[in-house]
Amino acid sequence: MQYLLAIDGGGTKTLGVLQCQASGQRWHARSGPAQLTNDFAGALKNVRELCQQLCLQAKITEHQITAIIGLAGAGNPELHGYFCQQLALPFANWQLTTDARISLYGANLGEPVAVVAIGTGSVAMRLQHDGSELQVGGWGFNIGDEGGGAWLGKQLVRQLLWQIDWQRPLGPLLQAVTTHCGADMASILPWLKQAKPTDFAALAPLVYQFDDPLALQLQASQASAISELALCSLNNQALPLVLLGGLAKQCQQFLSDTLRHQLQPAKGDALAGGLVLAAKLAASS
Repeated sequence: MQYLLAIDGGGTKTLGVLQCQASGQRWHARSGPAQLTNDFAGALKNVRELCQQLCLQAKITEHQITAIIGLAGAGNPELHGYFCQQLALPFANWQLTTDARISLYGANLGEPVAVVAIGTGSVAMRLQHDGSELQVGGWGFNIGDEGGGAWLGKQLVRQLLWQIDWQRPLGPLLQAVTTHCGADMASILPWLKQAKPTDFAALAPLVYQFDDPLALQLQASQASAISELALCSLNNQALPLVLLGGLAKQCQQFLSDTLRHQLQPAKGDALAGGLVLAAKLAASS
């Protein structure tokens, strides 16, 4: 019997689902992070362990599997090629792609759609009627990722620094920020020196936990950034729009009426998208 494998790896965890094509039976497993840019060796190790777990559960070998592995950072051509060389698992057939792409195929189960994913970073993708795909954004924390959690957290810290520079009293929102990164130069500078995008992203939920002018201002800024991503991804096409990620629900209410009318819930997750792509790959083999 032949089996389909979908893997979704990101900065915090890696999930996998194995499906028997004949019976539809499924097996699930989980391992540590698989973000190629942050920890290539760790990603390789965790993907291998995940595959071994699933093969043991189903009592099969990799030779029976057609796999789609969607990992954060796989859009980098050098890392993509190196991972394909190093994985060394004897699948019947397999492809490495991005976690954003398998989310795209899961959002409308392989049918045309525009997706904006809002996590630590941000990225939008479009799947068109002719099967072609387009990515918008996703340029990374240093220059892009507008509207993502790390970007939003960075705006918060910047506002904190201005209040400290002006020697103004801190409101409840910025007081909450200081519990993460400090309240003066002596504590904030060391925090900034070692802070990663995930550290900034951890601050983002605070923006939706307080009802003050600064929170409303930052909520509006995030909605504006997400709207621009969505409009660029849609490109005036009458496609369904799906928002994904931890901050998606909060910012929906701030979108324009036009965008809200195109919104629909995701029909499937990234693993569902991986299985759609795995089935396509198996059929073409």
